[in-house]
Amino acid sequence: VYKRQEGTLILGYWNLQGLGEPIRLLLEYLGLKYEEKVYELSNQAEWAADKSALNFPFPNVPYLKDGEKVVCESEAIAFYIVFKGNRIDLFGRTEEERVQATTVRGVVGDLYMDVVKFVWNPNWEAEQAKIFEEKYNPRLKNLNAYAAGKKHILGDNLNLVDFALFQTLYLLQKIDSKALDAYPNLQTLYNNFSEIPQIKAYRATDKFKNRSVYVPTAPFKFPSA
Repeated sequence: VYKRQEGTLILGYWNLQGLGEPIRLLLEYLGLKYEEKVYELSNQAEWAADKSALNFPFPNVPYLKDGEKVVCESEAIAFYIVFKGNRIDLFGRTEEERVQATTVRGVVGDLYMDVVKFVWNPNWEAEQAKIFEEKYNPRLKNLNAYAAGKKHILGDNLNLVDFALFQTLYLLQKIDSKALDAYPNLQTLYNNFSEIPQIKAYRATDKFKNRSVYVPTAPFKFPSA
């Protein structure tokens, strides 16, 4: 069992949403105190200096510092935060839920990687319709069917995978505002998550609104948050 530290967690990441956003959402939801070490993409030297000082075998961003404890890789960070918040129910309340959550996490991860590939595609505009038809829509169709009649992706109870799913659906709607029009069950999940009081309050802050959605130099330019 991880001990709760009296100090404040430190989340290190670039000055954008990216892989850091599901982590921020989780921290906000659990009400854990944290500060951010924000790195600018234009100043790689600062991260290079801190990287060597992390004293971690796999230094990377995002990273989380909890006193002397350092955790890297976004999935591991999310796990650590769940343990810290004493909310292991977010992994699933039964063995079957945990298996299902891991399955859905794989699907969501594939969908997120499709989004990343699209964003870095220099021909995104000409290929957008084809990418939606061949990549996004098949995954969205399956997820939509799985989400039928549910409040969150596994049912009434929030799961860790809901945080990654929410952020991925958010990005898709930033690419195309009508991305979820044909998937009402996913739209319901998205709306339910966005109305969680802690999430709603965080997303109303300037901290959220003033942060870039993704790497500004990518060929596809996301609208502001």
